[in-house]
Amino acid sequence: MSPCTLPMLAPRTNGELDGALTLAKAAWATCAAKVDMIAACQAGTPAPDHGAHAHD
Repeated sequence: MSPCTLPMLAPRTNGELDGALTLAKAAWATCAAKVDMIAACQAGTPAPDHGAHAHD
């Protein structure tokens, strides 16, 4: 298991800011899936299926 990381971004325009938000949301979703997997493993239950729903 690797630590959660967020991309280093420096948006300069509204378009870049929108893209940065999309990347940050994806990074947080990946991190949340890792946390859920660890919590489920420690609890002895199956991890939730994060692929079933898109993260907004």
